Amino acid sequence: MSQRTVLSDTNDIRMIAKDISVFSSRKKIFKAKFYHFTDSQNLELEKTVVRYYSLNQHNFWNILPGYILGVYLLLVFAGIISYHELGLIPTIVLYVPFALVSIFLTRLAVTFYAKKSLHKLANDLELQNSHYSFVMSARLQSS
Repeated sequence: MSQRTVLSDTNDIRMIAKDISVFSSRKKIFKAKFYHFTDSQNLELEKTVVRYYSLNQHNFWNILPGYILGVYLLLVFAGIISYHELGLIPTIVLYVPFALVSIFLTRLAVTFYAKKSLHKLANDLELQNSHYSFVMSARLQSS
């Protein structure tokens, strides 16, 4: 069973973003415990982190080769990849590098999106926390 990763500040979210890689991400269980958030806000934060962290583990990757085959056939039937000039066998063999490059570029884009989104979330939480700290310090000084 996976060990639970506790998120208590924005640096934890940044560390999670560093754990995401193009080819694999370890399965983790997250628990948000930001002291200035309510339970519902912590739960919402958990859901957001899990959504971004698990993009590379989504079921979409199981059906992506079918979509890539459809795009490849569309390119062949549109005449962009000409099977009359290449021949039938080279056209079929050309699908393999096309599919591998397409899958790699898609995984790369999704990985960068997930990392960027987690960093943006950490920055937004940091801004929100600094505003919260400013308001609380102003309240403490006035009393």
